[in-house]
Amino acid sequence: MTDYVIYPIPVGEMTLDKSMLTYRRNFGQKFTQVTYIWYIAGPREKMLVDAGMSVDYMSRERGIPSREVQPLEEGLKKVGLKPENVDTIIVTHLHSDHIGQGRFFPNARFIVQQAELDFARNPHPTVAGQYPKQFFEGLNYETIRGDKQICAGVSVVSTPGHSVGGQSVVVETAKGKAIITGLCTITENFEMPGAAGNAPPVTPCGVMVNLFDLYDSLLKIKKMASIVIANHEPGYAQVSRVP
Repeated sequence: MTDYVIYPIPVGEMTLDKSMLTYRRNFGQKFTQVTYIWYIAGPREKMLVDAGMSVDYMSRERGIPSREVQPLEEGLKKVGLKPENVDTIIVTHLHSDHIGQGRFFPNARFIVQQAELDFARNPHPTVAGQYPKQFFEGLNYETIRGDKQICAGVSVVSTPGHSVGGQSVVVETAKGKAIITGLCTITENFEMPGAAGNAPPVTPCGVMVNLFDLYDSLLKIKKMASIVIANHEPGYAQVSRVP
């Protein structure tokens, strides 16, 4: 059995209305979400999940107050990596806050769903701002379709809804399956505090291309995972490793 460890590397913060993360809830509440790169320690190859964000783009072009938590190289150094040493980056989806620093990894292959890459290259006008081509074009892609094992103990599962071709990353750990969500989520999407007994078991995030697919993907993750790693949950900035 492979018992991998996941290291969160916080790289940026964005402050926005919390309703953007919790569908039809928490209107008017400001919330600071964290953007991470995740290092999966254990496979022979040096493997990350996602490739960070451009604070400048999010602030200037999208109008979302953002700040850098730490420089990319500094965050990688803390887990013993350099950008040029990274072999593989599994991209959950191609929104700018998940691929914004991809060009700094010169030797990496980027594993992405074919549907996500196709859509990013020709996005619907309503979401085109989430897919600036300067961040994702020109990278070394390996495209896949649907669920796939990447290596022993690491696989991806298709989780659309937030984006057209979102994928979540399943990692075998000493405490069971940990899933890094491929939908922009916080812990409350899976464990809504104060919810009534008849409330749905998951709460969609507020940004989506298909609400029903999004709900089904969240439920799929919750049922599969021993550990759900909500990929924008601020608490992981204070955690050195999972598990």
